[in-house]
Amino acid sequence: LIASFAIIFAINSSIHSFLVVNYASKEKVAVSVGFYYMSNALGRLMGTLGSGLLYTFVGEDVGPLAGTNAVAGLATCFLAGTLCSVISAIITLFIDDQSNGLKCGPCCTIVKSIEENMEKNS
Repeated sequence: LIASFAIIFAINSSIHSFLVVNYASKEKVAVSVGFYYMSNALGRLMGTLGSGLLYTFVGEDVGPLAGTNAVAGLATCFLAGTLCSVISAIITLFIDDQSNGLKCGPCCTIVKSIEENMEKNS
């Protein structure tokens, strides 16, 4: 289970790095990569703080020694994470840049470039 997560995480990370460099203008690649990592770190910080607050303050108070209902807090964290993922997926639907395509390694093409599509249709 952990190995499958690690493989998926590695592939996802490499695709993110490719996309950041691909979308950056040639003169500002370093700035774009730096901004990506800065926003990634800020997103992780806000996610950690937000999930901590949700976990702590959601749920029925069980008592001064027991705290709150942990199941409700954990369920709320999962719900908030799912909601953020759905919002991110919807936002990515509006990104329209297929000029270079998207390849995962030399043999697996996820999205073909405009040139490859035109050659195929000719």
